[in-house]
Amino acid sequence: MGRMTKLTATTTAVVLVVGMAACGDDDSSDDAADDTPQTTVAGTETDTGTGGETDDAAEGDAAAFCDALIEFNGAVFSIELDDSSTPEQVEEVGAELAPLFATIVENAPSDVADQAAELDSAVSALAEGDASAFNSDATFEAYGAFVEDSVGACDLTEVEVTGIDYGFEAPASIPAGNVSFAFTNASDVEEHEMVLMRKADGVEASWDELLQLPEEEAMSQTQFVGAAFAPPSGAMTTMASLETGDYAMLCFIPIGGAEDGAPHFTAGMVHEFTVE
Repeated sequence: MGRMTKLTATTTAVVLVVGMAACGDDDSSDDAADDTPQTTVAGTETDTGTGGETDDAAEGDAAAFCDALIEFNGAVFSIELDDSSTPEQVEEVGAELAPLFATIVENAPSDVADQAAELDSAVSALAEGDASAFNSDATFEAYGAFVEDSVGACDLTEVEVTGIDYGFEAPASIPAGNVSFAFTNASDVEEHEMVLMRKADGVEASWDELLQLPEEEAMSQTQFVGAAFAPPSGAMTTMASLETGDYAMLCFIPIGGAEDGAPHFTAGMVHEFTVE
């Protein structure tokens, strides 16, 4: 999806030693159920549901909708798909993504059902080998808005993250489970991304040490969890299912936007956090 393809290229062609997707607006969803308590995660206001469904979500299977959306959101940022992809490669991606999105459409709450249906046409076209709509900036922006608007229908811990030149303002600890990240780019100059990585079980090396390793070795000790991208003064919401462990959020976009520039994480745009 346009910028999503750009973001995916960054996260799937990571080179840790030299550089390891709709820009929504700044409005957060106000559609959470009235009986949802407000809690705090490391200084960040969160909205942790009690399992109750909103009236709109009750029209479908809320759990199925949210589980499929979280799974799709992780999968869509892990694919390798660009303008050079063959129709056969596009069809393969479609075979993976289309069934997930079909579950989303089937169970979508009424307030986001139209958005889901419009996005479904772009995802379904992948199965026919056509990625033109999927890769468009318009689809990326529509998808970002859809995820943001869907937060209120799901039982999630909501976490706010701000990207600056060069760092993240984010909690040091987040509860395990399904989480939405509202990522805001506070820079008025640089694009930023939030790439979520988790250390593999049993890995004791520090993130500093992992970032010095060759790509293949580093990737064998970490796993990609999720991502979000935002242009200057933009924002994006993403979702992920977090297991307990040691995590980091990093930005791999080159400083100044040049393709051969040093990635932002080398200037300090790395934030470590734990999931408990």
